[in-house]
Amino acid sequence: MLKIVLYCKSYSGDLNRCIELSKSINQYNKDNIPFYISVPKNEINLFKNKIPYYDEIIEDESVSNLNDGWVGQQYVKALFYKLGISKFYINLDSDCYFFKNFYIKDFVGANNVPYLVMHYRETFYEFIDRFETRKIREVHEKRYDNIKNYFGRKGKTYHYGISPMVWDTEVWEQIDKDHNIDKLFKIYPNELKWYGEAMLYYKKPFMPTGPYFKEFHFDEQYYLYKDLGYTEEHFKKQYMGIVLQSNWNAPLKYD
Repeated sequence: MLKIVLYCKSYSGDLNRCIELSKSINQYNKDNIPFYISVPKNEINLFKNKIPYYDEIIEDESVSNLNDGWVGQQYVKALFYKLGISKFYINLDSDCYFFKNFYIKDFVGANNVPYLVMHYRETFYEFIDRFETRKIREVHEKRYDNIKNYFGRKGKTYHYGISPMVWDTEVWEQIDKDHNIDKLFKIYPNELKWYGEAMLYYKKPFMPTGPYFKEFHFDEQYYLYKDLGYTEEHFKKQYMGIVLQSNWNAPLKYD
């Protein structure tokens, strides 16, 4: 079993984004962490022909048959542990890319203690509270309380993303054994929150960290930063890369 791998669950609709992610991994992956991609079985050849750099492309179906749509991808990401490939995996979405060098030590510290993305998502809520008319904060907090309440945790609401996140396969295995991932996702499908709250519930050792990547969740965010003159260089002191959410047809790169 490997110590750690990079892992991306993708599909043909995100092929071009996954290509950019692959290019960035090839350029900045200084410890040569193996890069695994999973896609639906009928898209394997497409990805093998188009992705410029990877170590292995595997079938979603080898992980889970519940792999369709937004919820389906969460099953595949969470159940990746079943393949027994590695102790840890760095979960990446297709719509993100690295823009500077990264190493194993950025994700796993001394004595194999992983970093856990754990924060209040301040910049996201600061933006939606000011510019969005939808009550996103209220909806999120209600849903996240359901997960906290399941584990009996009181106190502040934490956020355990955005991509990338480093996950321990043994934690996912324990969650599945004790609570049944299928049951949990029917309560509320959010793999990031279930994993993070489980880390607290099981009292697993971890070191907290802020988001690795700068997130552009809405097109308005992107254009605001563009209007203010931000370039990739302005983000490099704080982040390792950028997430341009595909749900608003974002450009492939922050150019």
